[in-house]
Order: sequence, then C-alpha cells, then structure tokens
Amino acid sequence: MYQQIELPFEKRGKNGKIVSFINMKGGVGKTTLSVGVADFLAHYRGDTNLKVLIIDADPQFNATQALLDSYYEGDYFKDILPVEKTINKLFKPQVQFSQQYQSPSPEEMIIQLSSNLHIVCGDLSLVLANKSSDYTHIKRLKRFIKDNSLREIYDLIIIDCPPTLTIYTDSALFASDYYLIPNRIDRYSIIGISSLQKAIGNLTGEEDINLECLGLIYTILDDELTQKQQEMKDSFEAKEEVQQIYIFTSYTSNVKDIQVGKQGPIPTRYKKSREDLEDICAELIDRIEQGVSDE
Repeated sequence: MYQQIELPFEKRGKNGKIVSFINMKGGVGKTTLSVGVADFLAHYRGDTNLKVLIIDADPQFNATQALLDSYYEGDYFKDILPVEKTINKLFKPQVQFSQQYQSPSPEEMIIQLSSNLHIVCGDLSLVLANKSSDYTHIKRLKRFIKDNSLREIYDLIIIDCPPTLTIYTDSALFASDYYLIPNRIDRYSIIGISSLQKAIGNLTGEEDINLECLGLIYTILDDELTQKQQEMKDSFEAKEEVQQIYIFTSYTSNVKDIQVGKQGPIPTRYKKSREDLEDICAELIDRIEQGVSDE
C-alpha cells in the first residue's frame, strides 16, 4: 500500500513560494535539478530543512520515478496509478457538467516520501489530457493549491515542467510565483530560452499573473571549459534574451556517476553533486528572500 499523508493535514502558517523549473529545450538536466533541489532542501540543511512539495507535470514522469525509487516502499503501477493518485486527476474532463468542479483533496493527490518531502506524482496520461482538456483547465493546479491551503503547509512547492507548450505547462506557470531555467551549454541553447520567453510573455499578456524569473542555472557543466565551450557560453550570454536574465553563480557539475546511476538517480547521493546543490539552494533561497524585483 502507498504511504498515507499524516492526518489531519496540518496547516503551519507558512507562506510557501511556488517555482516552476522549465526550459523549452529537452536534455538540459531540468528534472535532475528539480529533484536535487527538492531533496536537498528537505533533507540536507540540518536544522533549517524545509517542507517541500514537488509536483511532476512532465508526462515522462522521471521525477516521480527517481523519487519513488529512493523513498517509496510501494509500487507506482499497483498502488498509485490504479486509484489515479497523480496529477492527471486535475486535467480530466468532467463527466457531469451539471456538477460544479471541486478540487481534489491533498489525500487524493499527494504521496508522502518523508516527513519533509511530498510529491504529486506524474502520469503518462498527461499526453492525452493535453489533447482533450479545455483551456479553462489551466487554472486547476492553482486552484488545487489554493483550495487546500498548500502554501500554508509547505515552505516551497517545486513544479517540474515538460519541455513543450501544453495546457499543463501553462497551468504550472499560472500557479507559480517564479520560474527557474536550467540550461546546458550547447550551440542550440538559445532556442529553448527564446521559446520560453515568448511563451511566458504570451501567458502573462493574456492572464493577470505576476510571474518572475529567478534566473538561469547552468547544468552538467565541466569545471574546466574547453575553448569551444567557453566561446559558446560567451556567445549565449551575449544574446539579448539572456542579458535580461540573472545567471546563477552556482551550477551543477558534470558528474558521470549520475549518468550511469551507481547510487541511484538522485544527485544528493553523490558528494560533488551535493556540494553543487548546497551552493545552488543557498543562492536560490537568497533570491526568493531578497526579492527578484529589488535588483
């Protein structure tokens, strides 16, 4: 059986922030970063550990697989998927239109991985949801968070977004206070950034939301860049779209052990990656606490 959330679901008077991790280009280490940040903040800060909810909005549901493999004793395909305890529950069309829509409860949606780390699991069915969902469903994730006062329960809510423009990408951004851009240096990096900025510009132009960019984090970076890599990095940062974005001084290193999964897919299990995440999380929390608009 799946692990139940502690009941009653305790409100702790927090004012949690919501951050979408997103890039319109795949293969940039987005999910590895979102999982690593969530795990580090929940478990590796000693007396200052945070209570974190990670929402897997990517149909590939890699964040779900990584975290369940490390923390969950049950079986996703036997315990979670059959009862639809996944994000897909938010995007299913209503069967009876005479009934007013009601947000699912936390108990219907959230899996407890540890006392400080919870997850709304991803679901491959999101591929179908995008084809059938009404655009009004864009507000469902934000409403789920609001109706269940999740900001009062969690210090931070992280949404792992897909690298494509879908109704649940818009839903994630609509629900968020901030977005964070993981980015890997290659000759096509600017394509994902340009597409993302256009998408966010369109969304904020159509909807009355205040969505701020926390910045860009380089991922899978070699500590010593080759001349070619340095030239690509310099060229990327010279682009007008990038000059408007704060670039984190911290980054994730190219740790080959993660690629082969010697100690599992979560980066906190690897010393070098854990050190990177310590720096990233400190800079991330500082950015949130100091306020992006105060720059």
